[in-house]
Amino acid sequence: MTVRIVTDSTAFLDKETLEKYNIAVVPLYVNFEDEVIPDGSIPNAEFFEKMKRSAKLPFTSQPSPGDFAKVFEKIIEEDNDIVTIVISSGISGTYDSAINAAKAVDAKRIAVVDSILTSAGLARLVVEAAEAAAQGKTKEEIVALVEDKKRRLRIFFVPDTLEYLKKGGRIGGAQALLGTLLKVKPVLYLNNGKVDSYDKVRTMKKALERIVNEVPPTEGPFPVMLVHAEAGPTVETLARMVNERFPEAVITVHELSPVIGTHTGPGVVGICFYAQ
Repeated sequence: MTVRIVTDSTAFLDKETLEKYNIAVVPLYVNFEDEVIPDGSIPNAEFFEKMKRSAKLPFTSQPSPGDFAKVFEKIIEEDNDIVTIVISSGISGTYDSAINAAKAVDAKRIAVVDSILTSAGLARLVVEAAEAAAQGKTKEEIVALVEDKKRRLRIFFVPDTLEYLKKGGRIGGAQALLGTLLKVKPVLYLNNGKVDSYDKVRTMKKALERIVNEVPPTEGPFPVMLVHAEAGPTVETLARMVNERFPEAVITVHELSPVIGTHTGPGVVGICFYAQ
């Protein structure tokens, strides 16, 4: 018996990684007026172009318990246990859908973990869980590993505007910043799984400096994950800043999935790392 890892599409892992670790993905959805798009099913550039042309901002929706159940049933039939790691329950109902599906299929063999993260943070947890599974760790050992690591991961991000978070209803504690940001860049973070305000500065450059300053000094190589949506030049600047301050940092760049990009809007950049 082995352990298979299941996650949702907001981890936005590349095909090579999914195949390497045999990770299963259950997609969320983006709902336009004329069609429903499974998260990650079209290229990001095409998605954001469609979003810009849309007269009405699309809304996102979680997978149904049935979506998860179909994946779970197939894996259980192959005599595998399952560890499912999903987007924070503070910003999506995906966790509830996975829990309900696990109860319906085989609760004893399926563990569901609320990552309290998304995007690169979720991706990091999923890959580390998959590596543990490949090493022969049990379901319980993998869950313990993920629970430990998720509390030490931090995500800070700087949206180009708060309008998308406001319209999408995911603005959380950043609500207090609305109406005060004519020429101010908000620095936001995931605070126990919910979007919250961390700081506000005058320029994007200062905002990038602010989030880089949150990375703790670490001896030897350590991972730093950068995220963005349609903000290539800005994330390149952020990468240079991280590299200048932390030459040993192992930097990877992650695009946001369309579902997350719907809420942050294009132009957002962010950073994810382990706290000490």
